[in-house]
Amino acid sequence: MASSNDTNRSAYQEVFVNELRARRDASGLSRNKLAAALGCTPQWIAKVETFEKPPSEGLADDLDTYFQLGGTFRRFWEKHTEARKNGLIPRGFRPLIDAEKEAAQISIYEPVLITGLFQAEEYARLMFSSGIRADKVDELVAIRMERQAVLTGPKAPIVFLLIRESVLRDVPPEVRDVQCKRLMDLAELPNVSIQVLPACAYVFEATGFQVLTFERAAEVAYIEGAGGNGQMLADVAAVRSLAVVFNVARSQALSVAESATLIQTIMEGT
Repeated sequence: MASSNDTNRSAYQEVFVNELRARRDASGLSRNKLAAALGCTPQWIAKVETFEKPPSEGLADDLDTYFQLGGTFRRFWEKHTEARKNGLIPRGFRPLIDAEKEAAQISIYEPVLITGLFQAEEYARLMFSSGIRADKVDELVAIRMERQAVLTGPKAPIVFLLIRESVLRDVPPEVRDVQCKRLMDLAELPNVSIQVLPACAYVFEATGFQVLTFERAAEVAYIEGAGGNGQMLADVAAVRSLAVVFNVARSQALSVAESATLIQTIMEGT
């Protein structure tokens, strides 16, 4: 059995490879002949067929064109790509990503780090680079950036971000400018409100959380956990309690304008 370097191999990748082998064998094509027809190298075909490398979007489209399949390989590739992404996302975090896409309003309290929806690419890359294999960092950053599309989509939710001043001041110097600029740019969106809890605020909630409101469903909440092991809450009383905690904390926050000024000040290092 061939060894595999593709650690995020999925069932859809296996279907892709099995179909590729079957089509190639049925047509009497060697890897060399198929590669020549597709304009790639036989080594690339071999790596895909032995699961050393995952199939690419271009290969899927080329195979569909060559075998006149009308999108069969592309559908396998899309399913594999989605499965691969899900495999990289911690299990406890997946329900939140799904809920964000349907939410009408999201209230986020963050006492530890810049929350994912508001991270600059450079900040996300620095964060993922700690303790994660280098070959996975690019994929994780791409997933994070794609997730942020919810803020500007046609059904973008109203988002209230409540963030501690210490989180902003703790942003590593090498990414501080670009991260603060990202926050200021997002604050210009009509559906986004960013308020900072100053260091003097008497708020002692140590764990980040979110409360998500929907047009046709009950509110839910997400509580952060170490290593992506957060949890969703649907219990009405528990969700309502967190909503109260958020509003009480928000009452001690700087105004939107004052928060923007503080973020600018931190960015400029003054």
